[in-house]
Amino acid sequence: MDVLVKPTVETWPIDRLRPYERNSRRHSPGQIEQIAASIRQWGWTMPILAADHGMVLAGHGRLAAGKLLGIAEVPVIVAREWSDQQKRAYVIADNRLTDASDWDDEMLRLELSDLLEGGFEIGLTGISEDELSKLSVGIGELEAMPELPDGDRSPFRDMTFILYGEQFGIVERAIAKATKPRDPDNPNRSLQGNALAAICTEYLARARFINRV
Repeated sequence: MDVLVKPTVETWPIDRLRPYERNSRRHSPGQIEQIAASIRQWGWTMPILAADHGMVLAGHGRLAAGKLLGIAEVPVIVAREWSDQQKRAYVIADNRLTDASDWDDEMLRLELSDLLEGGFEIGLTGISEDELSKLSVGIGELEAMPELPDGDRSPFRDMTFILYGEQFGIVERAIAKATKPRDPDNPNRSLQGNALAAICTEYLARARFINRV
């Protein structure tokens, strides 16, 4: 098989395609909905890769989304002259090789912030609200900041931390454990801020106890 040969895109009835029954990558109903929303926004931008008898090798999510949208025909690249082992291995490789890549968080933050500022529906990118929060995208100022006389300092303070490796996971788990419902007597509207204060209070209390021993 000459891998440098430009593949030919064909148009097939969607019912001619069938998922590979031993595909190890699963798509949740929510993810299928996301893919369908992407197709509605941008159209069908990537053909499905299938064997000549219709078994899908790459594009199971797109196939399910196409059926959800009621699309009758879809673009297909046919893996002709591939051995059975090549077909089965590609099903794994197509999913696994994309998992090996990393994100440039700073560049992603800039792109998402620009899109959000321009009014684009960020959900179409597949980025969740939790991921946006971790990237500090769309985090505005606290609501109803109090008006202060000249010379007075606001009780609200911003603190920025740079965390490396496992530090982020440790802090994230600690904040999740310490986060509690908002206290009506506490003016801080940030659950994370309340949680961090609780963590530090407990740490200082333990430190004082240890120092006394």
